Formats: sequence, C-alpha cells, structure tokens
Amino acid sequence: MNVDLEETLAAMGAEYRDFALRFKNADGAAAPDVRRARRGFFRRFAAPAAAAALVAAALSPLFTGRSGAPASAAPRASEYSLALSGGGCIDEIVDSQNADGSWGNDFLTRQNAAALRNVASCSVPYRRALRYLRSKGLRPLTDEEMRLRVSLYEKSASGDRT
Repeated sequence: MNVDLEETLAAMGAEYRDFALRFKNADGAAAPDVRRARRGFFRRFAAPAAAAALVAAALSPLFTGRSGAPASAAPRASEYSLALSGGGCIDEIVDSQNADGSWGNDFLTRQNAAALRNVASCSVPYRRALRYLRSKGLRPLTDEEMRLRVSLYEKSASGDRT
C-alpha cells in the first residue's frame, strides 16, 4: 500500500484497515462467506424462478392453440389475402400500412394500393402508397390485374383445382 492509502485508512478506522489488508492478501479466490452468499442467492431466487418457468412452459399449451396464438383468437386472413377478400378488410389494410407508405414489401404495397384506389375514405393512405411506389419506380396493380388475382384467390379458397 502507498502512503496516501495508509493515511486514508488510518483516518477511517481499524475495520477499514483490516478490510484493506484482507483484500490485499487475497489470492483471487472468493472468501468462504462470499461463496456461501452466492450459493444462497441461487437457492433463494434462481431455482424457484427456473421452476416457475418450467411450470409456465408446461401449462402454455392449455392457453394457446397449435400455432401459438391465443386459443380465443378468431382466424384472421393473411396479410396477402386482405385486399383480395373483399371490402370488409379495408380498415385492417389501412392499419397495417407502414409510415413510409409501404406494407412490408413491394408485392403487398402494389396490391393494397390497388385495393384502396376506389375507396373514398382512404385517399390519404392511397396517396402515401403511391408516393412510396413512385419512389421505387412502380405503380399499383391495374383493375384487370386485381380482378385476375381476386378470381384466382376465390378459386383457391373454394378448393376448385381446375
């Protein structure tokens, strides 16, 4: 120890000097009382937390369906089929739009923009989508492309394989 540290310890009291000497003479191994405290922490907190996690994992199939979604959740249309399934999903389409005007990828953005084209209450989301598509050099689907996709979707939904 240097002189400055010894003066500081002398001013603080004998118990601090004893602590500093024990700390200085330690060989790097934790003192027995510290090891005991660590073991007590594990017994007190970590083991019960692990047991609670195992119980929660065992009980989770009771509260979720096979897909991991809550069992009470109604089946929801895929984000790729929202625009094709009719006008009832317009609110979901608008709610899922990103701030930049897209819907995650260009395929969805072209399709959803075409679905919003003729909906009067959705002029702002439609213009946002147009701005995004123009920045990428793209355009929304035409009415003919959209009708073709809707008819293919309806055939696949009805199970018609012709």
